[in-house]
Amino acid sequence: MPRLRCYAWVIAAACAWALPVHAVIEVTDQVEYYDIQGLTALDLRYDMNAKGPQAPSGDRFDGYTRWHANWRWRYRNTGSSCAIESVRMTLPRWQNERSADLATQQEWARFLAALERHEDGHRRNGVAAGDEIDRRVASLPPVATCAALGAIADELGKRIVQRYTQLDADYDRDTGHGATQGARYP
Repeated sequence: MPRLRCYAWVIAAACAWALPVHAVIEVTDQVEYYDIQGLTALDLRYDMNAKGPQAPSGDRFDGYTRWHANWRWRYRNTGSSCAIESVRMTLPRWQNERSADLATQQEWARFLAALERHEDGHRRNGVAAGDEIDRRVASLPPVATCAALGAIADELGKRIVQRYTQLDADYDRDTGHGATQGARYP
């Protein structure tokens, strides 16, 4: 959960006049892989169905991207803040690819590129959420106390994250979880 913390050495009055607050967006990307094996497209499909990443809903997918926005504001005379945006992408990794025929390898390469493009769309939504939190919090007017400012900034951040989470859901619906972008195998 996002939390505002005003440190003891900062007096409440300094919080009010230290605005505008500016967040430094730091993107931490992490790509994870799950290993699959097979010699045919159907073998690979079976392994992805069994081993693919699981969403919070319990559904399994060929690839999955999770992003998380977290923030903590620190106020002092110069005003500073930090927002961290982390993105974790999970993709299949074909272990015995060289043992398969060339046509299967080529179709796999096409699929994997399309899946990466689709998952990058989710990544862009996460980064955009962090950028919007930065812009919108920076434009908040000064308030009397750190607690009041924190409550306003946290509520704003939560609304932005909810909107971008819905954009991710809409993106999956509109693309058939990447199928319209070529991320369907076989």
